[in-house]
Amino acid sequence: MSGPAPQKGSNFTDYVIKVVSGAMKGTEFPVKTAVLSIGRSSEAEIQVHDTLISRTHTRLSFENGNWYIEDLNSTNGTWMVGQKVSSKSLFPTKTSVRVGNTIFELYNLYTSRDETQSFSIPFVSYRIQPETLTSTSGSKPTMPVQIDPMRIAREENKRLSAIYKFQNLIASIFNERELCPRILSAINTIMHSDKSYLLVYNLTSGNFEAIAGRTGDAPMEPIDSTAIKKVIVEFVKENREAVLSTNADKAKGKVAVAGASGSGVMIENTMCVPMLGKQQLNGMIYLTMTHDKEQYTEDDLKLLTVIGHTAGMALENSRLIEFNLRNERLVATGTTAAHLSHYIKNILAGLDGSLSLLKMGIDEKDFGLANESLHILAKNHRRLGNLVLDLLNLTSEQKLNMKIQDIKPILEDVNELLGPQLKQDGITLLFTPETMQLPLFAEVDAKGIHRVLLNLILNAEHAIQEKRETLDQKDIGNITVNAYFTQDKESIVFTVTDDGIGIKSESADKIFDLFVTSKGAGGTGLGLTVSKRIIDGHGGNIFATGEEGKGCVMTFTIPVSHNDASTSTRSINRNIFKSSSPIASPASPQA
Repeated sequence: MSGPAPQKGSNFTDYVIKVVSGAMKGTEFPVKTAVLSIGRSSEAEIQVHDTLISRTHTRLSFENGNWYIEDLNSTNGTWMVGQKVSSKSLFPTKTSVRVGNTIFELYNLYTSRDETQSFSIPFVSYRIQPETLTSTSGSKPTMPVQIDPMRIAREENKRLSAIYKFQNLIASIFNERELCPRILSAINTIMHSDKSYLLVYNLTSGNFEAIAGRTGDAPMEPIDSTAIKKVIVEFVKENREAVLSTNADKAKGKVAVAGASGSGVMIENTMCVPMLGKQQLNGMIYLTMTHDKEQYTEDDLKLLTVIGHTAGMALENSRLIEFNLRNERLVATGTTAAHLSHYIKNILAGLDGSLSLLKMGIDEKDFGLANESLHILAKNHRRLGNLVLDLLNLTSEQKLNMKIQDIKPILEDVNELLGPQLKQDGITLLFTPETMQLPLFAEVDAKGIHRVLLNLILNAEHAIQEKRETLDQKDIGNITVNAYFTQDKESIVFTVTDDGIGIKSESADKIFDLFVTSKGAGGTGLGLTVSKRIIDGHGGNIFATGEEGKGCVMTFTIPVSHNDASTSTRSINRNIFKSSSPIASPASPQA
């Protein structure tokens, strides 16, 4: 479909802005300038009393005979026909725009506001008002008279059942890209159509365009919009009414086709209903069917209208959810930057200092100083690397890659990675003999469990470092890692025990919250949050126990399996466990 024709020759003073919904409903604002802003403050050319509108919310501009609209970085956004305006967009007349709780439209003073465009009425066989389901037609289509009360009751129950069925089919979908095809698929289970479309407003073209389609029972790929009659779509947009047309091709005459038993007349049936949300028109549902006997009826139109309203609410909710999530992510990004800035500055300062010491050691050929600075450099590099990994894990929305595997290689890799580093700092990393000898098979995301162990061990390292009294102090503490099956072999328990400064009992439940840290500038509060998210993804549990001054035990459990399909594999792995060693698994963490 092509865009609306520009109103060449019109002057910007020929227009008026009318509030059609909200606290100022009915208010009109004559346009006095070619560029004007709308907002709640007196700074805006058009001041609207709405607490959900920003001080200067939206800008309108008249260029080359057309009006355009753009959002001015408002808090709650500018929405035109259900679409969020994210860039400068065409603003046709009689097109609704929502800002806050206010909806306004643009009218040309020299075009009657109440007059319907010169649509060819024969195209419309039946019209109903969606909110009340009352007829706005001058006449009804010819329908068979049904006087059987029981039959009428059965039909009503059937329609009610269809509506409930439709609601259930789309209830769990919140992503617009998934929701639109699902709506058409759900409609297809309720009523027949040769072709069905879901149309939404395109801000660039200024038209409703199909973003999903079906041919019978199959998705339409690519979408062929040739069956859509623009005159019907424009009528529904302008009047916000549901339309039934059984003679859309009347101007061309009915199409006669030869059937098996002679010639029949194929009648094209079309239904187009608006997808109304709480405040705006969010889209349209368009169904076509060509048949020599079957026709859409008034009751079919009413049923599709109710379905359209349900679908419109679902689509509006999905867009609002996406908008709110994006805003929350922006707020979270700002909060994250504020919390991390000081920590990153400390890392950079450590890197700068170690580089200076390294240069000094090289210049003076003091290899002891060079080695010390290299150790500090490596430590700060590790801190920065861990920070990046935590941020990636925190922001990642990817699903865990679950596979049945032995946990022992993960533990060995953690030991090889952290053992030498901790030893340089005077901390001994121990893995209990049972943990390193016994096979511990489970369905896990290996990278996720690896990340959790790294975070818990590094957290324990910091707790021990807090006890350090002198820089050259050695053997300042121990970290012990243990892993074992529970008695019923349904879960694996991991413990990371340290003899550091301990933990206050009232802080034990809060340390997994985002940005909560007991390390001051030495921590970000990300590591334990990331760990909890990973363990939650495994269907497990993580918690801390200990006393202030007496060390801490970090414990997490993960189920051995997450689905019935792996039961046999799990059983085999348990047999391996039983036959590999006579040592019984511990019953509780070793503190």
